Amino acid sequence: MQRQYLSIDIGGTEIKSALIDHSGNIFEKNHVPTPHQKEVFLAAIFAVVEPVLEKVIAICVSLPGVVNPATGEVKFTGALGFMGTFNFAAYLESRAHCPVYVGNDANCATLAEMWLGNLNGISNGAVITLGTSVGGGIVINNQLLHGPHFQAGELSAMIIDNDAPELHYSTMGSTTSAVKMIETMADICNIKDKTDGRRVFKEINRHNPVVWSLFESFCRRVAVLILNIQTVVDLERVLIGGGISAQKILIDEIKKQFMILQKDDYRLHDDVTMPEIMTAKFGNEANLLGALYGLLLTIE
Repeated sequence: MQRQYLSIDIGGTEIKSALIDHSGNIFEKNHVPTPHQKEVFLAAIFAVVEPVLEKVIAICVSLPGVVNPATGEVKFTGALGFMGTFNFAAYLESRAHCPVYVGNDANCATLAEMWLGNLNGISNGAVITLGTSVGGGIVINNQLLHGPHFQAGELSAMIIDNDAPELHYSTMGSTTSAVKMIETMADICNIKDKTDGRRVFKEINRHNPVVWSLFESFCRRVAVLILNIQTVVDLERVLIGGGISAQKILIDEIKKQFMILQKDDYRLHDDVTMPEIMTAKFGNEANLLGALYGLLLTIE
């Protein structure tokens, strides 16, 4: 059996974990609820780690926040903001007595695609994750871009309407939430379960006029995001991740909206090349795999 590593994917509602070997084969997947008090949270993490310490040679972690991957210091954000700024890698190393890698969740999703997914062999690309907000990771010259402040790829903070009366509500993260889109459409269609994305996409796929214009607007905002990124870094391929990315109509409509943008302005047609836009390969396992690849790049 190959060497095994413990990979942990920490989210706002759930802590997922798995044993993964050097080739990316996944074993013994588990999940537990995420506590929202610091000491209880740390205890829950170590409860995941302790039972498998004798089986693994290192630990890797994906989590939401601004992460210095060289030191393991994290400025926790979102639902984990209660943790503040904390050297999570040093804490785990002191308890587990083995190497620990910590990475930002969107960056980990990008690393997974670079390693075994649809960015493998692509020198310049990006991953855009559509969920509660908008996440991202950017690859330039075969390297994941971190930036001097470790904030490269924070696409949710991009402003798309500087004339909005309240600037916060004009950011990409605020206006382009896939979760909010599904909830709104479910409400309009009188779907009882407001989180039932499959049921909502049945209406979208049949071009239900009640929701179609909302879907077009959503895809146009994603296309604007891709176009804005493209003007700066000129990518070969952009992957769309998140639960709704499995829907072919989403990718098709984003491409269509990108071409409409180019048609409407000769500068966008002449000065910007549309990258290849496709679905990310990995879904729920992306962060687990990407955290391991970040670890392997660090220790090998």
